[in-house]
Amino acid sequence: MTRKILLVDADQALLKKLGRRLKQEQFAVITSADGATALEVAIVGKPDLVITNYHLPIFSGERLRAFLRNNPTTYHIPIIFLVDTDRGKDTTLASIGPDPSLVKPFRWEDIRPKIHQAFSQAEQEEDEDRIKKVGSGVEGNLREVSLVDLLQIFGLNRRTGILTLTHGDKEGTVYLNNGEVVSTVHGEINGEKALYRILRWKDGTFNYHPDQFTVSRNISRSIDALLMEGMRQLDEWDSLQAKMPPGSSILKMNKNQKELPRDLRPVTEEVLLLLEFYSSVDDIIEKSKHTDYEVSRSILGLIQKGILSAIMERRAVKRDEAPLVTAEQALSIRKVMGLEDGGSAGPEWGKILLFSSSPGLVKQFLVEAGNLDEFKLSRDNFSNREILNSSFGPLGALEISDKTRLQLFVLPSGPTARPMWKPFSEGSVGAILLTARENGDMDDLAMVSEFVNNSLKHPLVHREVDTRAEGKLSPSDVFKDLFTLLLEEESEYEGKNT
Repeated sequence: MTRKILLVDADQALLKKLGRRLKQEQFAVITSADGATALEVAIVGKPDLVITNYHLPIFSGERLRAFLRNNPTTYHIPIIFLVDTDRGKDTTLASIGPDPSLVKPFRWEDIRPKIHQAFSQAEQEEDEDRIKKVGSGVEGNLREVSLVDLLQIFGLNRRTGILTLTHGDKEGTVYLNNGEVVSTVHGEINGEKALYRILRWKDGTFNYHPDQFTVSRNISRSIDALLMEGMRQLDEWDSLQAKMPPGSSILKMNKNQKELPRDLRPVTEEVLLLLEFYSSVDDIIEKSKHTDYEVSRSILGLIQKGILSAIMERRAVKRDEAPLVTAEQALSIRKVMGLEDGGSAGPEWGKILLFSSSPGLVKQFLVEAGNLDEFKLSRDNFSNREILNSSFGPLGALEISDKTRLQLFVLPSGPTARPMWKPFSEGSVGAILLTARENGDMDDLAMVSEFVNNSLKHPLVHREVDTRAEGKLSPSDVFKDLFTLLLEEESEYEGKNT
């Protein structure tokens, strides 16, 4: 079998001369002028030997070696390095390590024994079984090849496929199409926010498989612009974090909305909006749709301008030791919703109606509900204050089981809003009414009770809130009371029909 040699050097004269001599020795020769192209050739073509200049343009010989040695499909390929005499010969030879090397210029008699020795050693060390099992993917360690390097390689070679990265117990997925990053997903976040967070991983593993895929595009920048911005944020990240308060710090507003400038940047507007629902630095960064760097810089700027202050001790949050609903109750609620086990593969949805004439009460309820593990605010709605201000629309979801979600849908409780109640109550299982003690709101209570209890025939939980006293509204108790009423009614219904 003819052995295949990949010859890599920017010197075209050397490629021609040495390539001709290798062919005379009955070797198949593939040539490349740079490391990025050579990497693709090595992965796809699987040469038996790589002879490469250590000083390659675009992608160095050292990087090429690191990538090949950390890829299970190419780790076994021997490498011979060529060293330019004008590139710090002594330092370069020391950094090359145990791999054979030759300083240019050299004679055929100098390189010929190194080639045969490389083949002889490769035959002894080659693990045929492992090579057959791996397939055509690319694997490696981020300590040897960073995500920036990977994306540059895939961009230069216009690759299409799926790149999966792990860092401890974290995982991220990057989707590439024709060398462009079109989508990135990391846990519950995606887009540039996810990609730039993964760029900070200095260790971990990666696995790339060339493949077609169908995903929603969440990144629009070109690969060059994306990497340029990512590297800028990466370069400034450590110095920015050194100035930031601890992630567990509580942020407090020192000014009211009327005192704030009108021409705020979108990221700053979102930070201030999120502060209405979340309080810690970590929560604001996590819930924002902007990148970690942008949000951190915005928070730091607000602190430096005196608009925000950071309290270094985080408020203790009381969480229920027991879940809002037991597994048995969750099954019963699914029956109320008309759902059967083994249905849809994804989560199935119901609705809880939240009536209130006061946006302040809704906000207070949502802030407290944010402390519940089962409740998630709707991230997409943070850019639209009208939902909160008008007390109308979906503002979150309650997860009562892996398969079941209950959307919290806010409706105004006043008489002018009554025509919209019926159309937006489809799929509901119960309702909550919040009224302010100082306002009375007895007309609202009577009207909402009549609609929920008589028209919808659903349970209603009413809470009269003293807005002047903090900590008097417990969403956990409200939800539990609602579920208790719901299941009691269901039990009574089943009893009558037994």
